Amino acid sequence: MPATHVWSVLPSLAAWRAQGLRTALVTLVGSDGSTPRPPGSQMAIAENGKAVGNITGGCAEAAIIAEAQARMARRENGSVRYGAGSPYIDIRLPCGSGIDVYFDTTFSDRDLQRLLQAQQAREPAALLIDSHRHAVTVITGAVAPDFDGYVRAYPPGTRLVLAGKGPMVPLLAQLASAADFEVIAFSPEPETLDATVPHATRAEHLATASSFNFDAFDAWTAFVSLFHEHEWEPPILTQALQSRCFYVGALGSQRTQIARVATLREQGLPDACIDRLHAPVGLRLGGKGPPEIALAILAEIVQVRHRGQNT
Repeated sequence: MPATHVWSVLPSLAAWRAQGLRTALVTLVGSDGSTPRPPGSQMAIAENGKAVGNITGGCAEAAIIAEAQARMARRENGSVRYGAGSPYIDIRLPCGSGIDVYFDTTFSDRDLQRLLQAQQAREPAALLIDSHRHAVTVITGAVAPDFDGYVRAYPPGTRLVLAGKGPMVPLLAQLASAADFEVIAFSPEPETLDATVPHATRAEHLATASSFNFDAFDAWTAFVSLFHEHEWEPPILTQALQSRCFYVGALGSQRTQIARVATLREQGLPDACIDRLHAPVGLRLGGKGPPEIALAILAEIVQVRHRGQNT
């Protein structure tokens, strides 16, 4: 029974295929009422019963794996109803809802590689599922408005870029990594980088503020400045605030923020850019210690991401 959360089931699907195993890509394409997992949730299942991902959080995963194995043997695609309205009267979801699950046992290697390459390149892609014609298509552009089926979007993974000093850097990196963020960190302190390395894909030394040069900010990236010596901030924040990243935050008090805004204006940064800055950073949860502050910062980033704000 799959119990481990994974951000994407596609790497497991590719790995099992490389071993010569038949596989199925299973997608939750519809639901009635409340469900444990949102539409678009997926499982990758191998013919030997190995599986990753979740569709119902444990209520029907064993049945889904068995159905996938049977369909792999027949090379058969199609939808199955579970829960309310399902012919499987012995499988019930505790929430009382019904879900529609699409099984794709013939998902092509070409389409799988297109999705994996799009993720690697941080380009949005989508899987179009026409359950009536048992047809699946991968696209990297806009979806046709007349498409009559389910669209499973694959946006780039959320990334968090950190620059700063002290214990907040590794603490926030650890929390963000556990929340499926890709973490990239910059610090002038070797000990801070050492503590951050286990939780980051990159942890780089920052010699001076002007040496900060991150050229991969995009609409799926958040940035947080964690300096107590605020003279480090102007060139770094200027770069982040002029980028496409969806969130920019900076550590410090209200008094610090007033001085920070004045400095950024003196350097010619437009108010439209300055207004994007979340400072003092983090939701007001009431915590005072570094772990609680790190949690408040991550909570605000998640809130902004799900509101769809480009701030």
